[in-house]
Amino acid sequence: MNISKTRRSAAASRPPSARRRWLSACAALALSAGAALPAHAADSLKIGVIAPFNTPPGDGLINAARMAAEDINAAGGIGGRKLELVTANDEYKPEGAVNAYKKLALSDKVVAVIGTASSGAAMAVLDPMTRYKVPFVSTGAATLQLSDRVSQDYPRHKYWFRVMHTTQEMADALSDFAVRCLLKEKGYDRAAILAENAVWAKGLLPTLKKNLEQAGVRIVADEPFDVDTKDFKPLLSKIMRAEPQYIIDLSSHVDGAIYVKQWGELQGPPMFGVNASGASTRFWKDTEGRAVSHMSLMTGSQRVAITPRTIPWYDRYVARYKVSPDYTSGYTYDALFLLKQAIEKGGTEPDRLVAALESADLVGVVARWAFEKNHNARFGTGFRAIGVNQWRPDGERSVVWPAEIRTDPVALPPWQH
Repeated sequence: MNISKTRRSAAASRPPSARRRWLSACAALALSAGAALPAHAADSLKIGVIAPFNTPPGDGLINAARMAAEDINAAGGIGGRKLELVTANDEYKPEGAVNAYKKLALSDKVVAVIGTASSGAAMAVLDPMTRYKVPFVSTGAATLQLSDRVSQDYPRHKYWFRVMHTTQEMADALSDFAVRCLLKEKGYDRAAILAENAVWAKGLLPTLKKNLEQAGVRIVADEPFDVDTKDFKPLLSKIMRAEPQYIIDLSSHVDGAIYVKQWGELQGPPMFGVNASGASTRFWKDTEGRAVSHMSLMTGSQRVAITPRTIPWYDRYVARYKVSPDYTSGYTYDALFLLKQAIEKGGTEPDRLVAALESADLVGVVARWAFEKNHNARFGTGFRAIGVNQWRPDGERSVVWPAEIRTDPVALPPWQH
């Protein structure tokens, strides 16, 4: 007996209203089973992107998302469905991020949300996320408070994932460079700190200070600044009077080109740290070349073979956007491919999508991605690494740490030669 034919005949013989109910039940059963997306589906699949518009990290995030969507669609989409991005501006504000997430989840009906370039903004999204259960992948927020929420209340916060570095990883990378390179190779044991007053920096500083002090590095100046600061010369002058051998700078919400330019004008001591603006090649122009010798953590924004895919992707990005990737770019690009893999495996039902992300294993353009129980991405050999790069007099950058991948030694500012 042809069972399929018999079932079709039985379905056709039902009254129209009963047949519609039968078809709806079949569709619901397929979705509840996490069935693969049909290759013939003509409708698009929406993913939301939250970013601070018209900022370097926001531009880098949106550029990379569009690039990834085009690459995914050119290869057949997600399970045969076209990927459609819906962008929303959080204006670097927690309330802006909440409004953006709600709009994407409720009005635009996206199946997942990626982005934010602020820990404060990402933290604000968690509350509506627990209500609407649209998975949220942070691609620009470093605070450990996010992953702590997953550990503390998994059922409510399991819909959040991080495709980014953490404050702990940055603190360890900064400490490693300060101790193993600047202290042990150069004898520098007097440091100063210039850090913006933001959630992520507050999370990073305790570990950084502890690591330096335990290694014998004395912090001779510690100057926080508000995110609306425009004139840094008074702070820089105060720091320089304490005679540090180097300054550690931390900025993400602030345009770091402002104070780096003023640091160059004052001819300060060597400076390195986390400067989100400094991830882009536009930084050289914005500082009028005074960024020479400034060093910053390298988080997927440098042309170095982190994975076999990094350099080809980097070159395509530069060719298209005429600027290098920002720190958010590689993470965002890879996040969309992680979602593609997970949706094709588990479908779009939130809990099944979460389960598929938890089992992900993907070699992206800036890392090999797999998640820990707290939904942070795995870090270390074979997965992710954070190095340090330095601006050279010709406006290019070279890798100066770790020793295994550095292309040039650390150079002093030209005014100290």
